[in-house]
Amino acid sequence: MKRLLISVLILSFPIIKGQAQVSTDTACIIQLNDVYEIGPLEGGRKGGMPRVASVIADARKKYPTLAVLAGDFLSPSVMGTAKLNGERVNGAQMVDLMNTVGIDMVTFGNHEFDIPYAALQKRINESQFLWISSNVQYKDSLNKLSPFYKNLRGLQVPFVQHIVWSPLSNLRIGFFALTIDANQQHFVQYESSDAAVSREIAALTDEQVNCILGLTHLSYKADSTLLRQLPAIRGILGGHEHQHMYVPVEDRFVAKADANAKTIYKHLIYKDGNGNLQIQSTLIALDSSITADTAAIAQVKKWEDRIYNSYIKNGINPTHQLAVVTTPLNGLESAIRYHQTNLGTLITESMLLSQPHADAAILNSGSIRIDDMVQGPINEMDIVRILPFGGVVCDVQMKGSLLLKILQSNNDRLDLGGFLQMSKNLFYQDNNWQINKKTIHPEKTYTIRTLEFLTTGAEKGLEYFKEGNPDIINITKYNTADNLLSDIRRVVIDALQHLNISDL
Repeated sequence: MKRLLISVLILSFPIIKGQAQVSTDTACIIQLNDVYEIGPLEGGRKGGMPRVASVIADARKKYPTLAVLAGDFLSPSVMGTAKLNGERVNGAQMVDLMNTVGIDMVTFGNHEFDIPYAALQKRINESQFLWISSNVQYKDSLNKLSPFYKNLRGLQVPFVQHIVWSPLSNLRIGFFALTIDANQQHFVQYESSDAAVSREIAALTDEQVNCILGLTHLSYKADSTLLRQLPAIRGILGGHEHQHMYVPVEDRFVAKADANAKTIYKHLIYKDGNGNLQIQSTLIALDSSITADTAAIAQVKKWEDRIYNSYIKNGINPTHQLAVVTTPLNGLESAIRYHQTNLGTLITESMLLSQPHADAAILNSGSIRIDDMVQGPINEMDIVRILPFGGVVCDVQMKGSLLLKILQSNNDRLDLGGFLQMSKNLFYQDNNWQINKKTIHPEKTYTIRTLEFLTTGAEKGLEYFKEGNPDIINITKYNTADNLLSDIRRVVIDALQHLNISDL
């Protein structure tokens, strides 16, 4: 384990000691967020943990450096859903690569709680980096609250709620960490961000820090509000949105990089000639100009080989070619959560090909996780990458009034996983929502095909779309293993043998 963390984890004392220094007047923070894939994307041209390793190693040659990840790394991914030795991987591949590349500190994202508690605890125990959380606690079966912890040499070491990093003799940087309460699980309790951050700022102020930074997994609007309300916060290193942004708030900032390490932030912190603390933030594109670290490349290949073989054993032929795509299918987060894309159309049209008949199909864009342009030969493994969650397909008989409510509010869910992709016959035209060029009427009943998850009320902005809603007449779930509709991935794999992709 890196010397950086030994003192923290053994003493359980909120100070990170400085590393062996090159610069004596400038410190560096490398920031990642929302990383689901260990390998590069877009045909190897962008991202990948081996490139992250190179950037971190280069920074450490020049500055005392802290590498942080602002949540969302254990789930979802195609590797995480695979099984090895009868057990889901559940982010083990990501923790291994984070250990390899030298990540120092993380906080929870909402997707860390996708996996079962037992798996989450395993990942925490396997990690060689510090976990920090100011507003998330573990809730046991008796509703007793306590910090999450790491098992270290037989000791339960609780997560810190704040931390002080002292990289230079004249520089003490305090961190707090917050997570959005978007994933309610029985073992998680969220404290309000306002209460948590106020407490930790007071504690950090008592420790006489020069600068307070937030490591957060919140919406950028929530981050910006914190900065406006609490001038003691110098900046927020955030995640959750998946698109890079630098949002100035007066003389402070919110910084977020692109998902899957397509970009990362490098923050240089120093004091100017007047003794004022300055932060210089640079967004770095991880592309072919960055040489990938060879040790990390080897670790990625090890995981790819193991998981490739596991899918073969479970009936998916990773190399079985389904089609050749000449026009790229757009699965980028920056597209599918903002407008209809041809990949969304492919999936929803695939859903309608299966019997029985449904009037139209809708799909939450959050189920599409590839964050890439899909082009060239498509094989079965590509479909698993596109839809790693899988999911049971179901038919919902609903009143037109409910369908209109869902459709009319779609733009309110821009940038969220609840933004809907739709089949081609469902569209807005002449100031009306239509199915098959016929206006949707509030009192008429429609059968809409979708994923079971979308009918649970768990999707933000669609909490009312669930069983018990008086405008839902019936939900038919095709959840028997012998039914093609039991897994959306099987539906798409089958449909690709019949659809003309060029027409999408």
